[in-house]
Amino acid sequence: MKFTTKHISFYLPITLLGFLIVKLMVGGILLYMKSPVFPVPVLDSRPALAEDADSPVPSRATLSSQNLGENAEALERKRVEIEMERRQLERERTQLAALKQEIQAKVGRLSEIQNRIQQQLDEQRTILDNKIKHLIKIYTTMAPKKAAVLIEKLDMEIIIE
Repeated sequence: MKFTTKHISFYLPITLLGFLIVKLMVGGILLYMKSPVFPVPVLDSRPALAEDADSPVPSRATLSSQNLGENAEALERKRVEIEMERRQLERERTQLAALKQEIQAKVGRLSEIQNRIQQQLDEQRTILDNKIKHLIKIYTTMAPKKAAVLIEKLDMEIIIE
């Protein structure tokens, strides 16, 4: 039996549909299974809990009197550290504001320069256009042979324009 593209175009969607149905069924079965697909051994924590229960626990009163001084010192260190960070951030914020103003001033100056350059380019373009119009007027009033001799001597860019 010889397969043609007609056969392939007929069997391909059916095959893909079959694979999709099988995949959905397997996925559904794995999703609703009671036991995990990949069993993981559970560690027994009872021996560790028993060891903790045997060790003596210091009383709450001794903990609070010992740690009170340490906590106060730690809090003071943290407060000083936070204050230093706040001051550093304030300095950086001031520097960033100054840099922002400087950048805005430079952007303004660059915009002015760009506008001046564009204005000069426009003026030069206008002057060149006027010169070309003048040349056209002169050459149209001349005799064709005389104009052809003069046009040959001109720059190619001017001739094209």
